Amino acid sequence: MKGDGVNKYYNMLRMYNMLECDTNDLGSTIHFDKRNLDTFGIRVYNLFFMSCNLFELAAKEIAGDPESLMSTWKKEPLICQYSKVELTFLPMSYKFKPLEALGEVDVNKRNLTWWQDYNSVKHNLTLIQKATLQNLIYAIGSAGLLVSDISRPPIGVIYSNKQSVLFDGLYFPSL
Repeated sequence: MKGDGVNKYYNMLRMYNMLECDTNDLGSTIHFDKRNLDTFGIRVYNLFFMSCNLFELAAKEIAGDPESLMSTWKKEPLICQYSKVELTFLPMSYKFKPLEALGEVDVNKRNLTWWQDYNSVKHNLTLIQKATLQNLIYAIGSAGLLVSDISRPPIGVIYSNKQSVLFDGLYFPSL
């Protein structure tokens, strides 16, 4: 990571940290409980939208193609390796695998429901009910997995880790 690369990864990490903080603050408005996973609203939509944008930015970086789409990412081994990763959303001990569908053998079945919902609501705000707390949790968790991976300094560089505030087992280089 040299020059512009460091700044790019630093900015992704900063963006993730801000999204994580804002999502954590959402808990003062929406009680983090499994009964509220279908809760939606403009604040959830904004965080969901930004989390999906960060996921997209990180996926394009991993794919090495700034014009790439999900059709490319769902075949990218460095992204698909996360299909088995289970995260725990700490505020409610909610266990989930945000990228599980990317582990499907049939590439045509590698469809992330939360990503499809994002595309639906992005193009038609009357579908805001798809911008749910559950989709936000999946999107920010997925973005966190990718950002954690690409922001890690190269082997041999000594750095300290900071654990995610929201997700068990997710660590980032300290800023």
